[in-house]
Amino acid sequence: MELTLDFSALYAAMDQGFGAVAWLFFKNGGWLIYFIVISRGIFEIWHLRQSLKWFGTQKFVILAIDVPKDTEQTPKAVEQLFSTVSGAHSPLNLLEIYRDGNFQLSFTFEIVSIDGYVQFLIRTPSQYRDLIESSIYSQYPDAEITEVEDYVGDTPDDYPNDTHNIWGAEVILAENEAYPIRTYTEFEDAVSGEFKDPLASMLETMSKIQIGEQVWFQILVKPTGFGWPKRSMKEAYKIAGKKFTEKKGFFNRVFDPITSLFFLSTGEPMIWPQDLTASPASKTKDDMPSLMLHLTPGEKGAVEAIEKKASKTGFECKIRLIYISPKELYAPARVISSVFGSIKQFNTLDLNSFMPDKKTKTKINYFFIKTRTAWRRKRLMAGYKNRSGTRGHNYFILNTEELATIWHFPSKFVKAPLLQRTETKKSEPPSSLPVNKLEEVGKSEVSEELTRQLVTPNFNVDLSDKHFEEKFAKKDTATIEAPRHKGQAPPNLPTA
Repeated sequence: MELTLDFSALYAAMDQGFGAVAWLFFKNGGWLIYFIVISRGIFEIWHLRQSLKWFGTQKFVILAIDVPKDTEQTPKAVEQLFSTVSGAHSPLNLLEIYRDGNFQLSFTFEIVSIDGYVQFLIRTPSQYRDLIESSIYSQYPDAEITEVEDYVGDTPDDYPNDTHNIWGAEVILAENEAYPIRTYTEFEDAVSGEFKDPLASMLETMSKIQIGEQVWFQILVKPTGFGWPKRSMKEAYKIAGKKFTEKKGFFNRVFDPITSLFFLSTGEPMIWPQDLTASPASKTKDDMPSLMLHLTPGEKGAVEAIEKKASKTGFECKIRLIYISPKELYAPARVISSVFGSIKQFNTLDLNSFMPDKKTKTKINYFFIKTRTAWRRKRLMAGYKNRSGTRGHNYFILNTEELATIWHFPSKFVKAPLLQRTETKKSEPPSSLPVNKLEEVGKSEVSEELTRQLVTPNFNVDLSDKHFEEKFAKKDTATIEAPRHKGQAPPNLPTA
């Protein structure tokens, strides 16, 4: 049987020009491709409108968190916070995704410095506010959480302008997301056991900026499912020289043998009857023993680090860093160099590290510099203000330990002078403290009643002792020393 291919129609169409070739392709089945592309485009536009409509019904709140100055908690406490936040993950069915436009909502964990005052912030969907607050109070019972207005509204949207200039970029991973960064467990002194807080230098730098300058550090965090550990383990198996076999779904098990007949196999070889009787000597290369025993120490460490990262809850993350300043004070080398130097503490040359994304960085060296710089600044600012998950670089995975490393409340050893914290710990009054239950009585009667309570056998307090007076007396606000720094600190979130 001979197979003959007739290209005469194609040759004739080529003689008539490109239009004839396109029409020949269209009428002989090419119309199906156009139909699929156009239909997909229409659906994507409709689905985007549905998503925006649904997202417009969601409410968000911004919480300012102040922890006591003398807290001794380590980032382990914040790791528990992120583990609890992962409970906000809600798997959606196909109707919710494609008909209603629903998607997984995200949180933002931010550190902002405005005029040198540093504040920790969390932006959360309003329905998860109780989740965030209970998670913080469970680890920091004396923390103060206050709802504040969004601070991004006072800055311009378009650049360049007559008043301000910005430097910004998204911060991404330099290597595959399966590899971890350096985490807080590696910042403990092996001799003294003291924890060397990696955020100390960043907070110190952010507190030293000038009046009018601002530094914004934002981590977009979206709870995700359990598919990413499989990708991580696949990378670990690749290093170890082992074959990673992923469990197939129902449709793959049914249709793979059929598609293999039409040379559309997904990569798994067909098993023919003669293969069932093949000798053991005909094993493929994929069946070779593991190369784990022949790995270098660095490769073994990489495999262990990947497996350790995959063992903890992960989030899809996006990180943005922006420096805003009046034009007369604009000095990115003075501010950004120090901030990025602090971020580089989390880098490991043999595993993973952070780097500015070249596609979103506002500094451009070649080709239409002014136009492209203005375009990038506008897009980066819009992405930050909207806490957008679609603008800029794709999401990458960080687990709870990594997130707690780059965003955690400072311990008492961090001495950044303008870091917002609570002045004292809160505590309940002792049950034995005398209380006057009579509301409408004279001053002399009140004194007699309190005296009677103090001399009761159960209380037994020496009235000449000033212990309770000193312990429970409130500080006179007039005696509080005025701040000796730039400007007056706002009560919760500083504003420009």
